[in-house]
Amino acid sequence: MWRPGTVHPARGSAMPTLVSTSDQPAADQADYWRHLITSAFGPFHLQPAGRGPFAARLVARALGQIEASEVRAPAHAVRRSVRQIHHDSRECYKLGLVLRGSCVLRQNDRQVRVGPGDVVFYDLTRPVEIAFDAHHIFTVVIPHRAVPLSADRMAELGGTLLSDQAGTGRMVASLLAALAEDGGAADEPYAHHLGGAIVELVTGAATEWLGAEPTPSPEAAEMLRAIVDWIETRLHDPGLTPAAIAAAHHISVRQLYRVFQPKGTTVARYIRARRLDHCRRELRDPFLATQRIGAIACRWGLPDAAAFSRAFRAAYGVTPSAYRAAATGIDRVD
Repeated sequence: MWRPGTVHPARGSAMPTLVSTSDQPAADQADYWRHLITSAFGPFHLQPAGRGPFAARLVARALGQIEASEVRAPAHAVRRSVRQIHHDSRECYKLGLVLRGSCVLRQNDRQVRVGPGDVVFYDLTRPVEIAFDAHHIFTVVIPHRAVPLSADRMAELGGTLLSDQAGTGRMVASLLAALAEDGGAADEPYAHHLGGAIVELVTGAATEWLGAEPTPSPEAAEMLRAIVDWIETRLHDPGLTPAAIAAAHHISVRQLYRVFQPKGTTVARYIRARRLDHCRRELRDPFLATQRIGAIACRWGLPDAAAFSRAFRAAYGVTPSAYRAAATGIDRVD
């Protein structure tokens, strides 16, 4: 028996996940589809337009931290209530590009008709109603934490057509159309870069629409804390680079730089400063006074002795050996 949760594609997988009602008895297909979309997008009420078979399919694919889906389904209506939202821990935005058919979406006291080529934006943490004709739609689900605008400001966009917006909004529509034409296909490690590009464009479109500058949202602040903690446990690794950090957190390098802006420094400089600080602490530790300076530097991801000495002197105004001598009275342990 199918269980909710199987719709979600595996992180890092190059293969899409296909689910369909075709192998279910006709009388059970609509209810089965309701379970499928609940797994993929959160709880919804679903009302088919008529009785009889409900032939529908969904192909889901992970693109880094976002999820793309291609949906084909007959006419029906869905509604997401305050009660359902309250019992769903997921906090996501959703974009839908209509490829065939149409729908009418209501959110934030707005009602908009979405036809072929249109991209509609809505917030899954706010009530929404959608009435679909028989349709073929390409959707993208983006976690709130991925967008560096406050969730309250982003919620103001619910029920708007991004494709009607000149500039970045139309670029979002063009990128989604290209992805839909390719079936959302992208091999790793390029998939997470595509996801990052979508987030960047959506952020740009939202900024243009709202007239808001990106500011650290609670979600972005939490991501920054998680990244900083992750970095701290890997300072010993000489391969700790912005690209490696971004890949580990399923974001683009550009997104990483943006998340890191509140630190007032670059990612690489932050890593170097943290490594040098750990080295400085150990150089003044009397219990480590006989340990070689090069070994201390290597332990903190700085294996090049000459580069370490230059960086230490630039940061603290003295060489590592001079610093240790002043702090411990040990003249030289190289």
